[in-house]
Amino acid sequence: MDNVKTQRHADRAMQFAPFAALKGYYECVRMQERITEPKKELSEDEAETISNILNKLRVGITVKIRYYDVDAYTNIEGVVTEVNTPYRRLKVVKTVIPFDDIYSIELLAKDILF
Repeated sequence: MDNVKTQRHADRAMQFAPFAALKGYYECVRMQERITEPKKELSEDEAETISNILNKLRVGITVKIRYYDVDAYTNIEGVVTEVNTPYRRLKVVKTVIPFDDIYSIELLAKDILF
């Protein structure tokens, strides 16, 4: 008898489980709320500074990057997992960032000597 009562209780509780009828809807709404901004052009000095840092980057270094993503600037902080110079892109954890979209880059690891 207790087993049947427990089973009914579990079945009844399932009706209150979360259900996403519209998959991707909330992500789409978040994208609509995002404030868009045009891509800014870097000065020659800023571009040279970024280029010098990119030339020194190695896998395993922790960085903080501000980059242009689709229609707005985004910040990411993490470990560099790939530097692909021929294709001009950088990978921070799982995020691929083209070199041309980088607005600023900062090395966070203090023990790195170049």
